[in-house]
Amino acid sequence: MAGHEEELIDIIAEEALIDRSKLVPSATLEDIGLDSVDLVSAVFAIEEKYGVEIAEDAFARTDTLGDVLAKLEALIEAKKD
Repeated sequence: MAGHEEELIDIIAEEALIDRSKLVPSATLEDIGLDSVDLVSAVFAIEEKYGVEIAEDAFARTDTLGDVLAKLEALIEAKKD
């Protein structure tokens, strides 16, 4: 997953205005304070940067940041094929 992980974390931190140090893979979205509005903003930025389409309901509130990053990485890699 290391391919885009750092860039994805940077985008999430910037779009959601969350201290990057809080964005650890084991944290749930709720733990880091990533609400649905912040998540939508980050998703739009990621879609634009990588040219991928992410479903509105792709991420559950119980997902960890690591789960989210893995899903995003898979979408980005699938787009390359």
